[in-house]
Amino acid sequence: MGTFVKIPAIQTVEILKLAGFDFIIIDGEHAPLSMHDLDVMIMAARAIELPPIVRVPDHGYADVQRVLDAGAAGVMVPHVSDLDEARRVIAQMIHPPFGTRGAGGGMRAGGWGLDPVAASRYTAVDDVWRILMIEEQRAVERVEEILSAENLSALFIGPSDLSMSMGLARSDAKVNAAIARVRDAAKARGVRVGTVAPTGKQGRQLVEEGYDFVLVSNDTGLLGAAGREAVSATNSTA
Repeated sequence: MGTFVKIPAIQTVEILKLAGFDFIIIDGEHAPLSMHDLDVMIMAARAIELPPIVRVPDHGYADVQRVLDAGAAGVMVPHVSDLDEARRVIAQMIHPPFGTRGAGGGMRAGGWGLDPVAASRYTAVDDVWRILMIEEQRAVERVEEILSAENLSALFIGPSDLSMSMGLARSDAKVNAAIARVRDAAKARGVRVGTVAPTGKQGRQLVEEGYDFVLVSNDTGLLGAAGREAVSATNSTA
């Protein structure tokens, strides 16, 4: 179980570790996080052994390169809709001859050039998580070919964007069928699959449905829900 992190503060990272989350996904797509923010939050998460994955904003090479060199445990890439896109973004996370990632062993991921153990992990193909987001109807229709991409670690289903791409409400049966198709296709191929849940209770239900990992809300949502509950309880009358 993880959660998205949008607040640029190392205290948030530490609190989520103490709360018991298994990993975090630092949201470089929807939150106004600078590279400096990402760098500091990755460092903080690594220091307390809370694996930090970064959701990058697009398919560009530069963001993937920098967050991996900063020590991210993996990268989540949004809006991957076909096999060519899948292969291209996955290659950006792997060094040659298997990919296109540039050499930067003198950065944190390589132990600043001082740690031979880190240096050996730096060039390993399986050292980082490569997670592709399925968020459009076009991606659902091509999910089997996307799953054939080499060195794919996991798929993540974004239900809100998917329902918008289909022009339907999130609760529509056709949306739920599309989500189930992606989940079942991934399970059939032995590829891990995850999605998002608004609450822990709904997250538990998703795990029981077969998801390998679940992102429960985000730091701003968790804070807002706790704050609203406290205000409601204080203002309530017996």
